Formats: sequence, C-alpha cells, structure tokens
Amino acid sequence: MSKTNKMVVKIEDWLVVEDLISESYRELQPGCHLMGYAFGHANHPNAKFIYTSSIVSVDESRRLVETLNTTYQLGEANPEYKSWEWKRKTSAATEVAA
Repeated sequence: MSKTNKMVVKIEDWLVVEDLISESYRELQPGCHLMGYAFGHANHPNAKFIYTSSIVSVDESRRLVETLNTTYQLGEANPEYKSWEWKRKTSAATEVAA
C-alpha cells in the first residue's frame, strides 16, 4: 500500500492521454489519465490493458502516480510516448535557448 493506503499497482508500456478518445499524448500531470498494462491490481488480471481514472498527483522522483482509488508505480513508458515526450522536451529547451 502507498502512504495514502491505496493499492499500489505496477503499470507497464504506459502513456498519458487527456481522455479515452484522445488522439494525442499529454504531459504526465494531474487531470490526465494513464493507459497501459497493469500488474498486481486486485480487480484486473495481470497484463490487462487499462485506462485509469483522473490523475490526482505525480511523484516523479519515486515514479508514483496517484489516481482516485489507486497508486501506480510507473514501469517502462510506451516507446512512442517516450519519443513524443523527448521531442516535446527538446522543443521546449530549444525555445528557451532562443
């Protein structure tokens, strides 16, 4: 359990979206949702693809994402999401430098 007594579930191949029908990725932040494969969830079999409730908080240093009922331990991000995130961060750094 996490410090908030929520179930801690590992999520692999994860990505962040605004909502279920979103066609683009979002930054890892409150209000968005995770999608990925859950491991150790009491209500889902291992490796079930899930869409979480809204993100409440993010602890990047501990790689924990809290939603309404669950705390997710981030595993490896989806490769396409990692590429998108790298491009976004690179673009933001370039704009700051200019």
